[in-house]
Amino acid sequence: MRFRFMSFLVVVFGGIGLHSATAQEMHHVLDPTPGQTLTREESFSKIEVADPFAIELVAAEPLVMDPVDFDWGADGRLWVVEMADYPIGVDGRGEPGGRVRVLEDRDGDGTYDHSTLFADQLSTPSGVLVWREGVLVTACPDVLYLKDTTGDGVADQIEKLYSGFSEGNQQHRVNGLRWGLDNWVYLANGDSGGRVVSHRTGKSVNISGRDLRIRPDTGEIETQSGQTQFGRNRDDWGNWFGCNNPNPIFHYVLQEGYLSRNPHLVPPSVRRDIRVGDNQVFPIGPIISHCDPVHRPIGATPIFTSACGTIVYRDTLFGLDYEGATFTSEPVYNIVHARKLVPKGVTFESVKIHDDGQEFFRSADPWSRPAGMHVGPDGALYIADMVREVIEHPEWIADDLEAQLDLRSGADLGRIYRVAPRDRGRRDFRRFDQATPMELVEWLDSPSGWQRDLVQRMLRWKWPDLDEQSQRKTRDKLHRLLKKSENPLARLHALASLAGVNEVSGADLRLALQDSHPGIRRHAIRILGEQVADQPGQWNESDWKELIERLVSDDNPTIQLQLAYTLGTFKADWAADCLAAVALKSGEDVYIRAALFSSLHAGNVGRVLSALIENGQREPKWMGTLAGLAIKLNVPDAASMVLRELESESRPSDPVATWRVLLAWYDSLGNTANEVDRMLDATSLGILDRLHQSLRDSLQSSELSTDERLIGMQLLGKRRTQSTDDIHLLAHFLSPQSPLQIQQAAASRLTGMNADDVPELLLSGWDSHGPALRQQIVSDLVSRPAWTGKLIELIEQGTISANALSGALRHQLTQHPDSELRKRAEKVLGVIDPDRVQVIEAYRPAMDLLANGRADVGRGRVVFAANCATCHRLEGKGTAVGPDLTTLTNRSPEALLTAIIDPSRAVEAKYQQYQVLLDDGRAYSGVLAEETATSLKLNTADGKSHSLLRNEIERLQGSSVSMMPVGLEKEIGTQQMADLLLYIQSQSSSN
Repeated sequence: MRFRFMSFLVVVFGGIGLHSATAQEMHHVLDPTPGQTLTREESFSKIEVADPFAIELVAAEPLVMDPVDFDWGADGRLWVVEMADYPIGVDGRGEPGGRVRVLEDRDGDGTYDHSTLFADQLSTPSGVLVWREGVLVTACPDVLYLKDTTGDGVADQIEKLYSGFSEGNQQHRVNGLRWGLDNWVYLANGDSGGRVVSHRTGKSVNISGRDLRIRPDTGEIETQSGQTQFGRNRDDWGNWFGCNNPNPIFHYVLQEGYLSRNPHLVPPSVRRDIRVGDNQVFPIGPIISHCDPVHRPIGATPIFTSACGTIVYRDTLFGLDYEGATFTSEPVYNIVHARKLVPKGVTFESVKIHDDGQEFFRSADPWSRPAGMHVGPDGALYIADMVREVIEHPEWIADDLEAQLDLRSGADLGRIYRVAPRDRGRRDFRRFDQATPMELVEWLDSPSGWQRDLVQRMLRWKWPDLDEQSQRKTRDKLHRLLKKSENPLARLHALASLAGVNEVSGADLRLALQDSHPGIRRHAIRILGEQVADQPGQWNESDWKELIERLVSDDNPTIQLQLAYTLGTFKADWAADCLAAVALKSGEDVYIRAALFSSLHAGNVGRVLSALIENGQREPKWMGTLAGLAIKLNVPDAASMVLRELESESRPSDPVATWRVLLAWYDSLGNTANEVDRMLDATSLGILDRLHQSLRDSLQSSELSTDERLIGMQLLGKRRTQSTDDIHLLAHFLSPQSPLQIQQAAASRLTGMNADDVPELLLSGWDSHGPALRQQIVSDLVSRPAWTGKLIELIEQGTISANALSGALRHQLTQHPDSELRKRAEKVLGVIDPDRVQVIEAYRPAMDLLANGRADVGRGRVVFAANCATCHRLEGKGTAVGPDLTTLTNRSPEALLTAIIDPSRAVEAKYQQYQVLLDDGRAYSGVLAEETATSLKLNTADGKSHSLLRNEIERLQGSSVSMMPVGLEKEIGTQQMADLLLYIQSQSSSN
């Protein structure tokens, strides 16, 4: 990376005419048209904010340009990162030109009047956090520490702390930098991933599918559950939230550090969509969409297409109505959207605050591009407005239109706004840089989340340099704050600060574990577990037995979640009993269950399982899953206990309930099911064999309903020593006399058995198989390379028509990683024309049909169902493997056609194709929907989702190719294409 550091620059801010305005006072001085730049005054006059708020312009060009993120320093100065090189470099060819600027309000009137250029020529800087005497900056591919050591206001010390973040689309790069209660700095992945190395430790981590946290001083780095596109932020109590383009808010429910302890755990989705209600937004100005050659006016209500920067309001200035509020920028529609967090168990629901056609902030200036936001030291909401004509990345703009545009129009503009209740006075700013450690502790008792976070950081920075007496006085003051403050957030930060400087005592934790606020009890449990894990010799586990047992009765779900995590740290039997008690109390909560599974190990799994059985807990997800984990953890006696219980006479005669437990057991065993014969004793194996024989007898009787038979059939083929009998029974179920559901289930189970004669059994009745079963069979055969050759052979022989293969399957075969199979597939299926431009041009008549009203939505719906529904979902039908098509409100027919015919021209990393080979021979091709430390979820083109353990993956290989198949021109004619385009547009514009 190359930097240019300019001499100290001061610019006097004048002539802007700043004023406050309310929604009632807004007036539109003119109607902007595409390409027309408004003055600052004109643009400001076109902003509306919700009642009872007022808005001020506190900084504008030339003091600030292209702002995307900012942070206040201890001295009150505002540090701003400016993505001036967006979208493709200052020279249009990738030349870095991002900046860090420092703004000052020297006359104290609330408006910034001086600007200092701190650093220049950074690579697309996107995040900033004040750190010690300088700032941390995310500037892909690096996280930098910049510092001025000479006092001239310009950075002269640059240190690369972390490197290796992928340099994809500038909208999808690493960003964030947010302080956590646990004394780590958190970052958002940006959706691009990368293998990131710490220059201080040499350690590297693959952040694919996950966010991360760092400790800049020591160089530590760890991945975090969930993936955020822009802006991972938390609430006051340590719950983390993020977003991506179509979704304004996710909650990251589960924590990777705990999940990673158990390599056999496949957790539920760690990222939860918590939206309630529709996804509509309500802009007020003409929307400039450069994905469409015609700048489309407001018509049907738009929905989120560029949600970013979601933050939680962490102050009291806005009043009770905004307690738990979140704010999300939507730069395409020139708005800031407000929602409210409503607790629901261990997670939340997110509801709109303004559901009456309003937004918190919106501008009729189409160049207004709100990006990063923060709650300031004064409790107001500050908004960075990048101010650009073209906000879309050129990757998504048609080449002919791009040639007509100035992609950097507005690069010399930028504004920062302050929004606050108009009847509330401005809070005075304290000079934290001049405060003693004792004063800093006092200032933890504040309504300002920004202030509490800064003080906690500063105490951690200052601590090593304090003498023994100063440390003792500061520590004692933190103890008193924890004990006596009436503000629970002050008590929380006192506890977190003590942990941050390694001075938390047993007395502190006993006090916090009994605090009146559940948020403090929750973090006390967390910190206790960390202390026991990090310093096992200094913490006697038995000292905490009584307090922990008391907390097991706590009705707060977040307490139960943290107990489920932390109890895995303790080795004593009483801790295992507490884990079982948490399991019994949690009911159907999948998140607490996953947390509890993360705490299981060889030393406690048997005791937990025994306690559950003794207390009547026979739910399959407990009994069966724990029995499977017991085998994997080399505790076969625990699994034997479950088998005895299943055969026990005291158990009600309910074979389906027994089958459900066995299914959960086999699911938990995964590819280690064959270990059962080696690990279980003869008595236990005898029970298992009798259970499977009873299953086959029941499946052949006429007493079961179809639904019950489908449950039992899932167990066929699971018992290796009885696989021959199971194969014969499954082959019988493949006959046309069986209901289609039974035939499909039989085919699915046969595919799950790695037997040589499976392809012949699946294909022997091909002539009598219906279309749905045929499609399933060919899709299943591709799942194993050893069987794929047989499928291609039958196509070569004409036994199976190539027309039986969907576009997705054709694509998978002609892109097969095995070169010999790929060549054979290309020969029999045909080579796809690599000249996508020529194919697109051949569809120009479809554009004419569409323009002349000769397309039909109903016919387009049929084309979509036949060719697109395997990867996309519309009108509640189809599978959401690829992007949400309802967000394409700003795409022209030409842009849609290009995306359909040449899907890999511009594809987001999260929709790129991955090949996975498992150690049992199965192979899948799909999109990585989610990743954790122990597992990944792969969505395949047949609409299925596969949760795969990392320790069962032999090879994982990504590509830059879209999952959407190339070659749809072989399936879709000109008229069909016109109908399809009309259907997609009609659906996206009606949502």
